[in-house]
Amino acid sequence: MSPTPAILRIACIALAFFLPLAACAAPPAAIADTGSQTARKSFTQFASEWMSKMQRIESQNRANPSLRPGASQPLVTFRGYGTDFTTELKPTGHPRAPYVGILRYIEHLYTCSDTKATRCSVASTTPVTEIFRFQDGRWVY
Repeated sequence: MSPTPAILRIACIALAFFLPLAACAAPPAAIADTGSQTARKSFTQFASEWMSKMQRIESQNRANPSLRPGASQPLVTFRGYGTDFTTELKPTGHPRAPYVGILRYIEHLYTCSDTKATRCSVASTTPVTEIFRFQDGRWVY
């Protein structure tokens, strides 16, 4: 088991009488990075779950498309979401919420030639950026 940064700080303070403080200024990078690696893994899992929810929302949107009057027939539309996404993790410097996670994906506006939304094509795309904070051990919107 590797020592945590807190244990290293305590050991560093104890050794301060024998070593220059500069030697204890920062824990080794591998140990200091443990928190960000855990947060990154956690956010990647959270983002996958979030995108699964977006896929369910797309299915609901497709099952209940918007109908608007059109020139010759109703305009049938619904919003959907691509399966591709990217994540980014940034430290905040605040102990209560040490990280923010940034999730980026594409939202599609589909138009359909039938009211059952079976023959559809992408009419437009919109890049979406969602920002979440890591607080009290969980990701918050």
